[in-house]
Amino acid sequence: RFISNVIELSGTTLEYQFAIADPVAGNCSGATFVFVGPDGTAATRFATGSALPLSDDGAGFENPGQCVRYRTYLTSNDPSYAPVFEDITINYSP
Repeated sequence: RFISNVIELSGTTLEYQFAIADPVAGNCSGATFVFVGPDGTAATRFATGSALPLSDDGAGFENPGQCVRYRTYLTSNDPSYAPVFEDITINYSP
C-alpha cells in the first residue's frame, strides 16, 4: 500500500506506477524493474493511494519483493500551474 501527500490545483493531476523486484545476488542494482499500475500492467496508473497488486510468479513485477522504485507523472492543462508532489509512504507488510 502507498500513500502520497500532494497538492493538486485545478487542471492538474498526479499519477503513479510502481516496480517491485526481487534482488539479484542480494543486491537491488541488478534487479529488473517492470513498472505497473493498479491492474498489474504498464497500461495503467494509480490516481490515488492504494494497495499494490500482488504477483509472485518470478518474472517482471514482483510483490512481495525487496526492491522498490516508483514513477510520478505530473500533468497540467495550464503551463502556469503544476501539481506538487510532497512525499510518499510505502507500507511493506509481508
